[in-house]
Amino acid sequence: MTANGLAAALVACSAGVMLCPSTAAAQTQGPVEVNAEPSQANSEQPIAVPDPRYAPESRSNFDLGPPKGKTDSGTFTFGGAIRARYDWRFDDASRGGVRKARENFDFDTLAFKATYDSDTIFGSAQYRFYGGSSIYGPRSGYRGNPGEVSYPMWAYVGYKFTPEDSITAGINQAPFGLTPYFGTSFLETLGFTMGLEEVYNLGVKFSHVEPDFNYQVGFYPGSAPNAFGLSPDSARYSTAIVRADPYVTFGTNNAEQNMFIGRAEYFVVKNDDVSLAFGASIWHSDIYNFDTRQTGTKQLEGVHALGTYGPWGFKAIYVRQDIDPRNPFRNDLVTVGGFDFSYNLAARGNFVSAEVTYKVPDPIGPFTVVPFAGFSAFYKDKANFRASERFTLGGAWTLTADPNLIIYTEAAIGRNDPYVGVGEFNNGLAQGGENRFKSRFIMNIGYYF
Repeated sequence: MTANGLAAALVACSAGVMLCPSTAAAQTQGPVEVNAEPSQANSEQPIAVPDPRYAPESRSNFDLGPPKGKTDSGTFTFGGAIRARYDWRFDDASRGGVRKARENFDFDTLAFKATYDSDTIFGSAQYRFYGGSSIYGPRSGYRGNPGEVSYPMWAYVGYKFTPEDSITAGINQAPFGLTPYFGTSFLETLGFTMGLEEVYNLGVKFSHVEPDFNYQVGFYPGSAPNAFGLSPDSARYSTAIVRADPYVTFGTNNAEQNMFIGRAEYFVVKNDDVSLAFGASIWHSDIYNFDTRQTGTKQLEGVHALGTYGPWGFKAIYVRQDIDPRNPFRNDLVTVGGFDFSYNLAARGNFVSAEVTYKVPDPIGPFTVVPFAGFSAFYKDKANFRASERFTLGGAWTLTADPNLIIYTEAAIGRNDPYVGVGEFNNGLAQGGENRFKSRFIMNIGYYF
């Protein structure tokens, strides 16, 4: 990549490299949330906004899909998603450094997935393709072809001991915090940007789920593998501790290993009208530094709450982060990456997030609508590291006649946020950027088949 290409990459990334995350507007008879695994033991956690995933009440699907090709030995499902996106970045920059708004309408994602589920054995894999957009364009060093960046999202097999107990092996979601998402936003929260939310690692997980109580524990020798892209270590879906790209100032060269992760959750009340649950999580791992050849540690502790009241929903989470990366020069930050880009993260601090949703009871035109409003922030321990904050206001629009068509519209206002505004990507989550609020609007149109 040339120097101009690197500069362009930073501009593109700071304006919003986040391409994917949660889908959250499919309509079911009741508020059902499921994990990445097809095990029905993981379908007992109610939230206000169901994800478009298979549940007994729903025929709208993405991750698992409706039952097709049922055999005596189980159910095979094949499907995927294709998405386009519109970005309106209010704090972008021209080649001369002049701030201006910029609009782009691009191809976003092509995904394919396959799932098998039976009374005992289950498994699933999803692979995603990116590229050919304003983010993955020639100015950032890419050829500009769809599929130029690609990686697995998950790939696992599992066994159900009982309807409540199962074990999963492979690339699967780490059991930490609110699962599968901290909120409803297409961009997710700053927790995803930090590597706390919706993390898929390579390892083994045991799950126990009852209607009112559930817990999961897992051991992950390493993160999901780096796949195909330009980045030496960040061609992956989930945000992970990585070896820095050359353009990252103060970049570090680390890898996370031997992760012990667990969570537990209990519902104080749970009925058709109201639900309230509280949970706690812990994450301990080794952080290996390739420069010093020393091993440090990462420690996360979190508590969360979620509830519903009629059409209203609420989620909140707090996480304490302490990372000792054993870097050669400075130990107050570590490089993380995903989506084929990397950036710096403060090693120590406190993360908070909260969101309110409302399921509009009647369709608006042809759509069933779920508005949401959320706030997430990372308050860093080091005095001269500026806080990162993000406000999100948006809606998930599901086509009533075909719930597989889902549109996200949302505005994000962020300060020292890598995904909002130019100049924030490299060190927004570490030292901070310009320390002023910037904004963007995004619309994602997806069909999940």
